[in-house]
Parts: sequence; structure tokens; C-alpha cells
Amino acid sequence: MKKLKFVLLGWLLCATQLESFYCQQGSITYQTLTMGYNSSLYRDFATSPLFYRGSGINLQTSWLKYFNHRVRIFEMALFYNSMSADIPASNYLQPSAFATFIQLHFRYLRLWDFNRLSNEKRNIKLGGSVVNTTNIRPNSGLFNNALGVENITNIMATLQITKDISRMTERKINLGIFKPVLKPKKMECRFQLNAGLLNVNSRPGYAFLYADELNGLETEAWILSDYRLSVNGWRFNTELEWIKYLPNGNARSWAYVWDAAHVPGKFEAFQMATHQIRYTLYFNTTKN
Repeated sequence: MKKLKFVLLGWLLCATQLESFYCQQGSITYQTLTMGYNSSLYRDFATSPLFYRGSGINLQTSWLKYFNHRVRIFEMALFYNSMSADIPASNYLQPSAFATFIQLHFRYLRLWDFNRLSNEKRNIKLGGSVVNTTNIRPNSGLFNNALGVENITNIMATLQITKDISRMTERKINLGIFKPVLKPKKMECRFQLNAGLLNVNSRPGYAFLYADELNGLETEAWILSDYRLSVNGWRFNTELEWIKYLPNGNARSWAYVWDAAHVPGKFEAFQMATHQIRYTLYFNTTKN
């Protein structure tokens, strides 16, 4: 815990010092609404070594503020997935198991320009983020351990590369009968890599349901009571986004996002990976 507090304090002090280098004039703010499709995979050795695979939807909103040389982002999201166990095929009796995979996700991100590698068409930013994800996994087939819950918090280093792919002049396309004209338009292609530097998780002991010691003929069982805080594991995610800006200052984008984590905890590990396709609307909320 002392190590965690030291890293958090250092990150906040560094961000505050860098913040003071730049004035806030000419900032641009956006609020976003995102809808997406998920393809998810996980397994939890505290309850079963089986892989659970499935798909679902995600809803997300975020607030972005762009300054001259930096960007600040806060986002929150809800993911809902319907999962089924990946059980080997049997010629006699084929069992099945189903679960629900819900994620509550928060992220705070700060990035600063890296001018040495940037130019008029390419912008490179470096920074960091704090990510907090809570997994809720109801699974009636596990009986006493039907409710699986863990919290994963990561301090991550971030690299963002933005390429200007704007169409500067009109472009005519000859399709025989149809000859559409593509008008000039501002567009960007953005890639972002996030790598966990400090990975903290709250996981149970050997089971999600903790049974207290036997007192006479009675015992008590508590959900979430035997959780341990651990600093271990890893997490990586990448984002590839294509953004098209509109004449009114708003924008819209399509993105592919990959996220993976290995969470050892104290005793039994949890592993997950998610592929996402997202469609995002950017609303320019800059005040004149």
C-alpha cells in the first residue's frame, strides 16, 4: 500500500507541474456518446478453469478538453455481455453453463505533446491514465459462488499517435453512370496504446463465498468478506479510431478497441480479454 500511495502521489504531482506550463486559452471541449459491440472472454480459477465466451453491448460517455499542447479526458462506461462456457464436446452427456458479464469502467487520462517526433501531419502525445474496472459475473451454475466480483485498478502509461488524413481538395470518382464528388473534409486516424505500470486488484481468497469458523452447530457465510488487496498482474489495451469532423464543429468516429488483463490476486487468478467495435458522436461544447 505504501508503494501504491507513493506512485499515485508522484503521478499527481507530475501532472500538476506539467499543467502549469501551459495556458488554457484556446481550449476545445467535447462531450461524447458511444455505443458498441463486445466480444468477450474470461476465466476465473477461483471458481472454474473453463473459458467463458460471449458478446454484448457497451454504452459510454466521456468529457474531453483539448488545450494547445495537451488533452484531458474523463470517461465512464457500462458493458453487458451474455456468456457461455467453452466445454469440450462429449458423445454421452453434453453439459452447458451460462453467465452474465457486467463491467463498470472509469478512466481519467492526461496527455502532453511530444514535439520532437511531431509535425504538421502527425501528432504524438505521451501521458498516463488511471483506470478502474469492476466486474460483476452472476452464474447460477456455480451455486454458492454464483456471484463473482472483482475490482481492478491500473495506473497506465499512454502513447497516442494522431495522423491527419484530411481531404484538402475535391475528388471525383468515376463509377460509370454515377460520378460522385467527395468534398474537402477534416479527418484523423488515431492510435493509442496503454500499458499498466502499477496493477492493483481486489480478489477473494479461494472462493467468493467466505464461511466463518464453526461455532457450535452454526456457521455464517459472507459474500465479499474475504477479499484481499494485491499489487500484481498486467493489463494492456489498444485503440484504433477513425474520426470525421463535421462543419458545425461536431464529429463522429468508428473505433476498434482491444483490452486484456491477467489478475493473479492472492491465490487464484482471473483472466479476461475484450474486443470492441464502437461508434462515437462528439458534441462540441466549447464556450465562446
